Amino acid sequence: MNIKILFLLLGGILMGCSSSQSISTPTAKSKMLDDLVAQKSFQIELEQANPLVTGSLSNIANSGLLPPGSTVGTINLIGNPNYFKVNGDSIAMYLPYFGEQQMAGGYNNRDVGIEFNGVPYRIEITKNDRKNTYKLNYYIKNKTELFKVFVTLFPNLTSTIRINSNQRTPISYKGLVSKLSQNKYTAITDQ
Repeated sequence: MNIKILFLLLGGILMGCSSSQSISTPTAKSKMLDDLVAQKSFQIELEQANPLVTGSLSNIANSGLLPPGSTVGTINLIGNPNYFKVNGDSIAMYLPYFGEQQMAGGYNNRDVGIEFNGVPYRIEITKNDRKNTYKLNYYIKNKTELFKVFVTLFPNLTSTIRINSNQRTPISYKGLVSKLSQNKYTAITDQ
């Protein structure tokens, strides 16, 4: 009897240690994502911002200045102008920024969001075939700032965008991926 229990335990351990990394089955949405990335033509409509929670941001939240439906760590962007568009090697983005600026941008500087329209100086695109996800890394040099923009596209057409800057605390965003279209905020121009 003890031998049977030993074999059952050993079999259970071996089955538990087996690899469960299988390639996910393509769906209609994941095929659409493949086409959008291959064409380098898509946009992301952002629904929420996730700033790095600092003491200053907590003070703003405590004063009631955040948009309705927001907390200090998750800010609702629905209804606020924002965009992230990819057309070929060009990107256009305007992302509202919530966080601390670490260096002064100069007097009369009205750039409160993260804004760029042009070609990044470096682009990296990789696909994880097992998960059907894409990682797009954009390295951008703006007038006075350097940005590292890390975009992850998921097969259900959701996305995350993480931004690191040499002058601001990090921030991330969540949104929905769709076909590139002309909308009320801005259009990307061919360069």
